[in-house]
Amino acid sequence: MRQKTQTRQVYNEELGRYEWKEVETDKYIFDETDKIAIAREYHERRCPASDIVSKYHISSAVVLYGWLDKYLNEKVCVSLQPETDNKTDMSKKSKQQLEEELKEMKAENKRLQEALELEKLRSKAFDTMIDVAEANFNIPIRKKAGTKQ
Repeated sequence: MRQKTQTRQVYNEELGRYEWKEVETDKYIFDETDKIAIAREYHERRCPASDIVSKYHISSAVVLYGWLDKYLNEKVCVSLQPETDNKTDMSKKSKQQLEEELKEMKAENKRLQEALELEKLRSKAFDTMIDVAEANFNIPIRKKAGTKQ
């Protein structure tokens, strides 16, 4: 993170004239590593976004959320995760916790399978309804392949 500079005309009293000078502004420039580090800190600390925004002089929380969206949804999200060993995580969880998680996953799987079956039936019902409407009213409802628009 470095402070942004801007070239401005500044009056030099000693010389009695204006001259161009590099002046620091209240804005900052962040490179990719800075953005990833800030996103990681926000993700790990779970503190309010306003704290991070004021700490790093970010223009708004929307910018921070944009970074989070970019770095959490891309492949960079691996670098945002706290670096821990999977084996130590598994050993910390008790057998009972693992069994409970497995039970929850099986229940979720069953629920999703039932929802899928319901949607398949619903799709079949819609197809049947269209077929009946086309036969009874003698009007084409489905778009025919190869028609010109």
